[in-house]
Amino acid sequence: MTTSFETFLLLAPELVLILAALVAFLASAFAGLRAGWLVAILGLGLALMISGDQPTAGAAVSSGPVTLDGFSAFMRMLIYTGGLVLCLVQAGDRFRAAVQTDSGGVHRHGSGEEAGTFLILLAGLSLVGLANDLVLLFVGLELVSIPTYILLSLKRSDAAGQEASLKYFYLSLIASALFLYAVVCLYGLGGSTSLAAIGSQLRSLGTTPVATTVVGTITPSMAAVLLPVTLGMALAGAAFRMAAVPMHFYAPDVYQGTSPGNAAVLSTLPKIAGVVVLARLVALAIPPLGNGQPVGPVAETFLAELWHLVAVVAAITMTVGNCMALMQTNLRRLLACSSIAHAGYLLVGIAAAAAASSSASSLGGNSLTAASASLDGLGATLFYLATYLAATIGIFGGLTYLGHRWPEWSATSQDRPPLEEIETIDDLNGLASTNPVVALSLAVFLLSLAGIPPFPGFWGKLSLVTSALGIDSGAAVFGDRQSWFIGLTVVLVLNAAIAAGYYLRLITAMYFKTTDKGTQADGGLSAGLAMVVCLVVVLSFSLRPRGLFTSASEAGSTLTGTLVTDVADTMPGPDEPIDLTMQASLEEF
Repeated sequence: MTTSFETFLLLAPELVLILAALVAFLASAFAGLRAGWLVAILGLGLALMISGDQPTAGAAVSSGPVTLDGFSAFMRMLIYTGGLVLCLVQAGDRFRAAVQTDSGGVHRHGSGEEAGTFLILLAGLSLVGLANDLVLLFVGLELVSIPTYILLSLKRSDAAGQEASLKYFYLSLIASALFLYAVVCLYGLGGSTSLAAIGSQLRSLGTTPVATTVVGTITPSMAAVLLPVTLGMALAGAAFRMAAVPMHFYAPDVYQGTSPGNAAVLSTLPKIAGVVVLARLVALAIPPLGNGQPVGPVAETFLAELWHLVAVVAAITMTVGNCMALMQTNLRRLLACSSIAHAGYLLVGIAAAAAASSSASSLGGNSLTAASASLDGLGATLFYLATYLAATIGIFGGLTYLGHRWPEWSATSQDRPPLEEIETIDDLNGLASTNPVVALSLAVFLLSLAGIPPFPGFWGKLSLVTSALGIDSGAAVFGDRQSWFIGLTVVLVLNAAIAAGYYLRLITAMYFKTTDKGTQADGGLSAGLAMVVCLVVVLSFSLRPRGLFTSASEAGSTLTGTLVTDVADTMPGPDEPIDLTMQASLEEF
């Protein structure tokens, strides 16, 4: 692929982020800049303005390895808006281990090094969403991983922080190596680094007598051997970033060892990268609507193996995450296990998209009914991802704002007692009486993550269930396809009930228990502002989720070129009673 000036125009928002990162680095090193996070916020605001002027609807705009379409525009908007709120959380991270002291003894919060590293992370994540080439996709993923463990080491200088950074570093190397092998296999299958060329080659294998003999250097029999290896390694690379089984075990230790601001980053941004990678894999085997290209047996096998594998990983991931969370007393470890469980929920929509696309392939590749079903799966995943980001960032914003517990003074000591971070569930006891706004915000976020109506987490889980139950019958390992997804739906519902147990335990501590110490609320005001912004977003999605769901559905449809039907019929409109809409949605099951 050739890179032209148009490519740089499409990448203008990402280039702005890189320039803002350079400003933060250089100004901090040579001019003593102490407002690095302000530079990051200004850079993100400018990038959002530039991206808003670029085309986001209609035909995809491609130049070189970059494609700007509805899917990439949705992911870019999600990344930049989430990054803005995360900047506020990071700027409010005033924990002692995260504070640097200059030569004059003045504390510096939010150094330029941290802000610049975070901006590079966001630029890399945005490149992942825009990539239409294996090389750019891998480079983007590395620009997510490398700044992440640098940020972990910068934010915490104590032993626990350095241990968390090293754990993430070594596991990130393993995940990157596995994904790189998957990239090599995909290149071997398609004979090109272009995702479009790989998809076209994959779909054409076995469709003609010539193809059954040889296509390039790959025969259908050789492709059948490569597919399980490719999918397994690609899923392992995505699973690490999503904290899904079997690459989940690092999450509790790393979350506990780092700061709340970094935990917020780990639980949100890498998950976006994992979702994008899996969505791109699904799209490889789906022909654009109306191009008349037949779908060969290799592409059908690709989709069948993908949805089987993702469905199994989804069921195990959500079960392991929720069961681990039930045993936790440390807040950040509990939220890490919760993040693992939500990775499993996200995978349900990916599995449904792959299974429905496999059904479309068996019907000729352009069945509008099957295409709509596949749209529901990917659209449901994107909708759930957006609601999860808002609630999770809000929780960590609230914890960052609360800061430390009130110290216990000794009558015989004149020294100030050491600060104690809010770490356990008991530290939230009586929060409703001492910090009612924070308690209310955290309760709303927790109820949304638990899937309690009418909060957006409920609508997200409902859309995932709807997409899974919409899969028709067909051949599958150990039964038929429909039975698999009915079972997966049952597992999802049972895990949602399990998750409600530990989420409600936190709410019980805040509203029904008393405390003898309380919290200082000594985190930065910016973290409190981030919490309030997330509260407004979650309440807005609760009352009017249709707009977000429509945008997510359109983003999912443009990834594969399918048409969009009225997929928002199950979502409540601005003037519709929520209970009646819920009843109508359930009747569709």
